[in-house]
Amino acid sequence: MEINLGDEEIINLQTPFTTEQLEDKVLAKRMDAFGQMAKFIQRPKLEDIEITARQKRLEPFWYAVASARYAYERRHSYEVNVAPEVQSVTVYGNAHPVPAARARAFSLEGVESCLEEFRQELTLDAIRGNDVKMDKYLSFPQAIVPDATTLGQNGTLVIAPEVRSSFVVRKLIASLMKTFQADRILEEKINVEKVALCYRPVFAVEYLWKAKDKRQVLEFDGLTGDAKAESGEIKKHVVRVLENDALFDIGADVVGTFFPGVNVAVKVGRFAARKAIK
Repeated sequence: MEINLGDEEIINLQTPFTTEQLEDKVLAKRMDAFGQMAKFIQRPKLEDIEITARQKRLEPFWYAVASARYAYERRHSYEVNVAPEVQSVTVYGNAHPVPAARARAFSLEGVESCLEEFRQELTLDAIRGNDVKMDKYLSFPQAIVPDATTLGQNGTLVIAPEVRSSFVVRKLIASLMKTFQADRILEEKINVEKVALCYRPVFAVEYLWKAKDKRQVLEFDGLTGDAKAESGEIKKHVVRVLENDALFDIGADVVGTFFPGVNVAVKVGRFAARKAIK
């Protein structure tokens, strides 16, 4: 088995909205922030609702893609049916008798050349490690970040992932490994083409309805523009130092521990190679 670990990237997904467009969305949601009942029955005035807090944060998810290729040979016996009057069949100069007890069939031995190819993509919640549907975000403009520490600029809160790249790679490789019957293995390879830690922008806004002394937080998806209500205050997270080597903890020595007993030859990507050198 050969496992190749390719590109490892940190990607900052770019909002398609200008600052003015985002501000328009924030202001337009003032009447909707406290629900439809408040909007249509209590009817607060626009000037009674003010914005008391704002936050921009970057939330992480993992994206990984890999392909597998299995080429092998195996011997197989084929049962070939013939007409009742056939006593033997000559194939490439070799005579194959048709036994009476075989229900008018003879066996033909051959070697099958087999090729199986698979491709797998996954997106994982970088906090809990569960599968999440994030495909819609991958079409937005992407900026490759060489150093994770540069993400937290201008007051942006960067959420540190709890799940590291080794977990992602292990899950991806496991989904592509398979067992098969073979007399001769020609190729058994898994290429992990990309492991990317993607950050998407979220804008949180706290509204205050002064007359009722009520507060409500809305979170705006910085990519799609969708808004959703959040209970309580604007989310606060413990800020941790982000380091590339900590996020991408996979290396040649690590991959071999994933599947004990499997002979693994590993080629590592940029971050992993740097760790191996250290």
